[in-house]
Amino acid sequence: MSNDLETIIKTTDGLTISVSEWDDGGAWISLAHRHGSIYNSLTRAEAQQLLAGLQAILAKEVAA
Repeated sequence: MSNDLETIIKTTDGLTISVSEWDDGGAWISLAHRHGSIYNSLTRAEAQQLLAGLQAILAKEVAA
C-alpha cells in the first residue's frame, strides 16, 4: 500500500498541475500542457514559501 499524496488540477486553459510528496518532507511540482512540461522538486522550506504566497493571494478580498 502506498502512502503517497498527490493532487492534480486541470485548469480551464488546458494546463495540468500536479503536486506530490518528494524525498524527505519535500514536494514535487509538475506543470504540463500540450506543448511541453516542466517539473521540479521543492524542499520543505520552498514548498512552505509557495504555500504562504498562495495563501496571501487568496486572503485578499475579491472585488465584486
